[in-house]
Amino acid sequence: MSAPNQGRQSPPPEEQSGAQQQDAPSKGTGVNTETKNKDESKDQLKGFESNPKGVLEDHLKDTVSKTMK
Repeated sequence: MSAPNQGRQSPPPEEQSGAQQQDAPSKGTGVNTETKNKDESKDQLKGFESNPKGVLEDHLKDTVSKTMK
């Protein structure tokens, strides 16, 4: 059975590149073990609050304080 669009067919297995056929999905080539990625990530998080203030939190407090008077 042939596909209606000949150019869309996959090449035969013997002509497929490694990425199409036998290579693992991820070889981990993007990970650099020489750097201290975890330490760098923790350093970036030091200044953050654990639960940041919401966008409308100040407005909500003002509104509620007006109705409670």
